[in-house]
Amino acid sequence: MSIAVFNINDAGIQLTVDSELVRTSPGIAVLNDNSLLTGEEASKNVKLLPRWTNNRFWCQLNTNPLPNSTEQVRHHADIAFAHLEDLWLPVSKEVAKVILIVPGYYLNSDLGLLLGIARECGMPVKGVVDQSVIAASNLPLRSNVIHLDVHLHSFTLTQISNRGILARKNVKTILETGLSTLLDRWANIIASQFIQTTRFDPMHNADTEQQLFNLLPGWIRNLQDSNTHSFSVKAADTEHSVAISQENLLKACTPLYPQIVQAIRSEIAANEPASLLLSHRLQGFPGLKESLKLVANLEIIDLSEEKANDSAATHNATIIGNGGTVSHVVQLGTGEVAAPPKQETSTTGATHILWRHQATAIGKALPIDADLSAGPRFSNDPAFTLYARNNQIMIECGATDTIKINGAAVDPDRPLKPGDQIELAGDQLTLISVPQDG
Repeated sequence: MSIAVFNINDAGIQLTVDSELVRTSPGIAVLNDNSLLTGEEASKNVKLLPRWTNNRFWCQLNTNPLPNSTEQVRHHADIAFAHLEDLWLPVSKEVAKVILIVPGYYLNSDLGLLLGIARECGMPVKGVVDQSVIAASNLPLRSNVIHLDVHLHSFTLTQISNRGILARKNVKTILETGLSTLLDRWANIIASQFIQTTRFDPMHNADTEQQLFNLLPGWIRNLQDSNTHSFSVKAADTEHSVAISQENLLKACTPLYPQIVQAIRSEIAANEPASLLLSHRLQGFPGLKESLKLVANLEIIDLSEEKANDSAATHNATIIGNGGTVSHVVQLGTGEVAAPPKQETSTTGATHILWRHQATAIGKALPIDADLSAGPRFSNDPAFTLYARNNQIMIECGATDTIKINGAAVDPDRPLKPGDQIELAGDQLTLISVPQDG
């Protein structure tokens, strides 16, 4: 008999049986009269049947009465049951044991309810393991490991200690914005480009709007490094195509990236190397890796789509254990500490200041005007001045109370480094290092 692994993330619950990916099913539900659609079927009908939809039942797993409840759907637990049962029934006859991979933000109450729902579905759950810990297993990692993941309504950051044993230390929700909002933003950007270029509005008709949303997740995942990307939608017998610029796509996520970078930096001690595990759900996000590279001493590792599920199957004996009690595994003795990186003989300091997508060289001194409406400008009456001193970049401010560095008060005696963020009048500028020719 087989072992099934359910990886619970509402951006797409993954089901594997004996390490073969069977389904990836998003945490979406749509009520069509008396029929409750979940997962892939619901996702393909969100715009066609918009009267009753719910995509928060996995991130808010509880039995609190819903304001728009029905006899069939009283609370989120009812919807989670329907979704899980829909995944389970087609494989139930061939599976003898089930392992659940759960997000780190699940509390004991969430886990208890999840196990109760699985039991009602008839699932023989034998073990539960933390999502980040199992994703990190069997990789050569530094002693400090960070896992970045995205869910439908949040970004989470998990810190893992790797000293022979992989042990989860803490989990943080660093953003209350997730994949659902980003897909909406990208869809609106694409629709606006269609209107400007072809006068065709894919949002005007439910069929073409649904088609856009069906195509969008895969399109984002497969984005390559390019200045423009082609997107096509069929309406009647006509195929409409448009070129979407990378800069336009970035507008959806650039407000989030500085917060992600700052959250990661806060998890790393000064000059301490760390490994960052990047969830496969973040694949294709425009400009994300470029932003993450602003963090010094950070090794970025892309996780494959089935990494966590494959590792859970590999370590099933450890996760399931010998007793009859289901354990929640948050550490594994499979850590492999990578050799520390070689120390460079010289370090590269900040050379430019980045405002949105415009980089300006600092040179020996760069006095910045308080008005950033047209980007950083040379000023005879600057809000602040960046200048080089002993191969380091320093800052001098006219009024330090109006300017912050990384969210804190300005310390004029502290050198600035790549990745530092200067906040001025609600805008942000980032120190970056641009390699010099020769």
